[in-house]
Amino acid sequence: MKNSSTADNSPEQEIYLLLTDLFYLLDDTDRQFFGEYGLSTRQFWALHHLSEVDGLSMIDLSRMLFTDKSNVTAIADRLESAGLIKRSPALQDRRVIMLTLTPEGVALHEQVFAAHEQRIRTLIGSDEEVLQQAVQILEPIRSRFQRYLHPGVPEVSENTPSPANGSARR
Repeated sequence: MKNSSTADNSPEQEIYLLLTDLFYLLDDTDRQFFGEYGLSTRQFWALHHLSEVDGLSMIDLSRMLFTDKSNVTAIADRLESAGLIKRSPALQDRRVIMLTLTPEGVALHEQVFAAHEQRIRTLIGSDEEVLQQAVQILEPIRSRFQRYLHPGVPEVSENTPSPANGSARR
């Protein structure tokens, strides 16, 4: 990453460049971290979304991961081969394929999620007051982008760091 910071940039441009650099660093950190557990970033987020509900359709998971159904099929194939998820027809419509975590998938998700939370705590720091100030500054910016991209859609107030709540991921 090059630091594009110059005296010629407006504060808005400086923030944009800083957030862009931070996004790439976060993305690379996640890629390396999840790779330590034999997972891609999208595979982890698929496990995460599946851990929050008792089954998701492939279409719903594709929306949550901001990807198309063919990518979700490949992700599901790998997770199923590893014994982490299972596929089954939906009760209400057998044409719909539902994905659920296996006990092994639940255990791996719990292990990786806890380790990921610890890694993020370590990398971001622990000065609670500074972190709260950062949230107060960044939240209105995130909200403006959310409203710009999805006008009329109610914002999610949940703070879970995942693609489902509007963060720029996978």
